[in-house]
Amino acid sequence: MAPKKLTVVQILPELEEGGVEGETLDLAIHLAQTGHRSIVISGGGRLVAQLEQAGCEHLHWQHIGEKSARCLKYINMLRQYLLKESVDVVHLRSRLPGWIGYLAWSLMPSATRPALVTSFHGFYSVNKYSTIMTKGERVIAVSKTIHEHILANYPVDPAKIELIHGGFEVEAFNPDSVTPERVAFLKTKWQLTDCRLPVILLPGRLTQWKGQEVFIESLALMKDQLFMALCVGDTEENPAYTKKLQEKISNFGLEKKVRLVGHCVDMPAALLLADLVVSASSSQPEAFGKVAIEAMAMGKPILATSHGGSLETVVDGVTGWLVEPGNPKAMADTLIRVLQDKSELQRIGAQGQGWVHENFTASLMCNKTVALYEKLVAEKEAKKSHKNLTIVQMLPELEGGGVERGTLELGKYLAEHGHRSLVISAGGRLVEQLEREGSRHISWNVGSKSPESLRYIWPLRRLLQKEKVDVLHLRSRMPAWIGYLAWKSLAKSKRPALVTTFHGFYSVNAYSAIMTKGTGIIAVSESIRHHIKEFYRKDKEITLIFRGVDMQLFAPEKVQAERVESLRRQWQINNTSPVLMLPGRLTRLKGQEVFLKSLSLLKTTDFQAVLVGDTNENPGFVGELMRQIDQYKLADRVKMVGHCSDMPAAYLLADIVLSASSSEPEAFGRTTAEAMAMGKPVIATAHGGSLETVLEQQTGWLVRPSDPEDMARALDAALSAGSATLVAFGERGQARVRERFTTEAMCEQTEALYRKMLVEESAPASA
Repeated sequence: MAPKKLTVVQILPELEEGGVEGETLDLAIHLAQTGHRSIVISGGGRLVAQLEQAGCEHLHWQHIGEKSARCLKYINMLRQYLLKESVDVVHLRSRLPGWIGYLAWSLMPSATRPALVTSFHGFYSVNKYSTIMTKGERVIAVSKTIHEHILANYPVDPAKIELIHGGFEVEAFNPDSVTPERVAFLKTKWQLTDCRLPVILLPGRLTQWKGQEVFIESLALMKDQLFMALCVGDTEENPAYTKKLQEKISNFGLEKKVRLVGHCVDMPAALLLADLVVSASSSQPEAFGKVAIEAMAMGKPILATSHGGSLETVVDGVTGWLVEPGNPKAMADTLIRVLQDKSELQRIGAQGQGWVHENFTASLMCNKTVALYEKLVAEKEAKKSHKNLTIVQMLPELEGGGVERGTLELGKYLAEHGHRSLVISAGGRLVEQLEREGSRHISWNVGSKSPESLRYIWPLRRLLQKEKVDVLHLRSRMPAWIGYLAWKSLAKSKRPALVTTFHGFYSVNAYSAIMTKGTGIIAVSESIRHHIKEFYRKDKEITLIFRGVDMQLFAPEKVQAERVESLRRQWQINNTSPVLMLPGRLTRLKGQEVFLKSLSLLKTTDFQAVLVGDTNENPGFVGELMRQIDQYKLADRVKMVGHCSDMPAAYLLADIVLSASSSEPEAFGRTTAEAMAMGKPVIATAHGGSLETVLEQQTGWLVRPSDPEDMARALDAALSAGSATLVAFGERGQARVRERFTTEAMCEQTEALYRKMLVEESAPASA
């Protein structure tokens, strides 16, 4: 199917000159040339003729960039225009037009709104007025430094920000396409016909932040050198500043060496007559710095101030030179040095030309921007058809554990399949991975068991409406109460589907009953489903979705030997004695005490035991375990190695993996399933989910809960079994996991439940 032809509206204050205007023009023309309908709204300017000649439409709204009440009339005008013309994308490129565009867009019915894009073109003053540039459904940052500026100063979801560098027009800024007559015309106009001196060119609007004063001061420090310097920029736009520069030139006695030549309509020819181009922005860095890339495109070396976008466009000593901002002496010293070697100027210029053609063309910029438009439009259309979903998962934190891992795995799956994945938690060590894998994290302390956490009910209610959430998935009791109350407060027609997952054998009471309030309830094992039916909802349909193991991670063939050996050295594990491993949080529920007692009862002392789990999380219990190790004289055979971020490699270190949960059964037993996936035989307590994952005497051994003697019996049997038996157990366990307990299956079944619920809930309305 051919890509949809889009109708795109870009809005900015005017179309005179400058980086914003140039990028708007480049993109508008690209859209028209590739068959899209390209519309620009502005207060007019000298670039309008070029825009219209290229097949674009221009709406001249005179006061669109004027900070007065006159601009307010455009809000309703724009809203009506967007509806009438069935606009697909609105792209806001400046703050005041941004407010007009955003207000018009927000007043439209949500189903009719176009995609909304904003571009952060500069280091705007940080205030409420400037926040408008973060309101887009996607926010384009024109450089990495602007990307960092946005994140440092505004509460913006990083996933909303797209880095798209500006670019130069290849056909226009091509030395081979500039005729000698064009260069000669400028030489005559600027009285350079007989000039044999090195020409230094500083293009840019005559404003203080462009650094013309610093540039002139640097030239005063080298006035005894041979050069001719030209400041290119409209001398009538800011007459007071123009006068100030003229006086500075006169005061330094530079009238014969420095000229303000005014606006230039032929910048490729202007750059071609220069030997060196300068970007002197000092009081404020360039957000991107188009002058630099256009100069390099023309094969000219660039000297720029070392801040802002120049740090990304200019490679110091390779494509140009960087000097300290606001430092005339540093600029003068560099100018003197580089102007002395003409061949070096030419070499640097040639290198810059190759660099910008590879990284900073207008074509690259336009293709990336149009791809973003198409992605946003496709997402909106998919949203309308429920092809793509917006899912919110809520849980207390993202530190470590089965609930957290399941949340991450589902988030990754959703993002990879084109859905929007949002996760609300108090944060933790897994947040970085969550966001890296495509989910958006919202940091709310929704797991706190105090009245304070109820304050999130109304913000969540607003979020569900603003983000048009399709499914709210609650994964723990306190977050579930907050989620349920926010969900319940919405009109039935506006509620998302509500899913709860029963992750454990919660104490049976009214507080835990919240996990049965979902219109869809997931049980992570048959044992949990039976628990729900017995104590809560005999009449309710419970969906069994086993927890899964990520077979891309937990696959022996994908773990390099260096990872295993690194852990072996870190944990000081020898190659001679069998390794018994018990992974899990260091809590009484996980049965580490039973395990240590069983070790003291073994017939053999030829083993190494490893407890894997964060020793900082529960220091009191860790102290008890250490005393128990001393009591049983196990200090030389038991290691508490702390948190491990590479469990696939850890499992490969083990010969036998244990799950010792005793006082409370495992709801599913993820550790057991992961170990089996890595081809390891397991010993697990015979209750809860372990009865469904472990096959007695086939993939491992099942032992009575809280029974050290029975665990010791199984350990003795495992340690005395031949290697062939252990390998066979491991192979059967691996096959069982791949057949029944994969992350892929878990995620696919969860998505299927989401869709089933959405269809069922929409059926009455469409009947």
